[in-house]
Amino acid sequence: MFLKIIGLLPVLGALAFCPLAHAQKSKNDAAAALAASYVWHDGEREQTVWLNPALVAEFSAVPGVESTVKRAHPAAAPEPGSRGFARIWRVGAPAAEQLLREASAANAAGKVSPVFSDGAVDSARKRALPGNIIVKFMPDWTEARIVAWSSAQGLPIAGKLEIGPNSYVLKTGPGLVALETANRIHHSGEVVSAQPNWWVEATTR
Repeated sequence: MFLKIIGLLPVLGALAFCPLAHAQKSKNDAAAALAASYVWHDGEREQTVWLNPALVAEFSAVPGVESTVKRAHPAAAPEPGSRGFARIWRVGAPAAEQLLREASAANAAGKVSPVFSDGAVDSARKRALPGNIIVKFMPDWTEARIVAWSSAQGLPIAGKLEIGPNSYVLKTGPGLVALETANRIHHSGEVVSAQPNWWVEATTR
């Protein structure tokens, strides 16, 4: 039996990577419009989030221990809305993009993610990708078939969910790799659905 994981975020989605130029971004306005949008699928429903280029999410941050983001960028300022094992930092563009590139090159799995907003403005609710995806398999698939499929995909099973039949958590790295993996599997036609495991900010501002 797999470890059952209960109570993951209710708002999940497989993101289709498709930046669109929706608006001009003002560097001086805290509620500036965000330009790069991404479509994701909550089952059959299409949703949109916007990349926030000035922010970085740091996961598994240990209280009392210096942040790796803060060490790399001393001017980084903590954002409200952080909770649990995540902290959101305002680093500023292009510093945030540079930090994400550096983390990826260093293979810093589980450490940082881009930050997305639920609306096309900086003040909208934030979300990020700590890693892992949620996959709902065909109802007639056996556990043995699911294990074999996941192994062939190179995606270890982290656990089974209590949100419906044949719903599993599969392991991926954080950030865009989770987005891209979920998107690829969602559109493969081999499963019912696949979506990233979102971290979502505690409150809407």
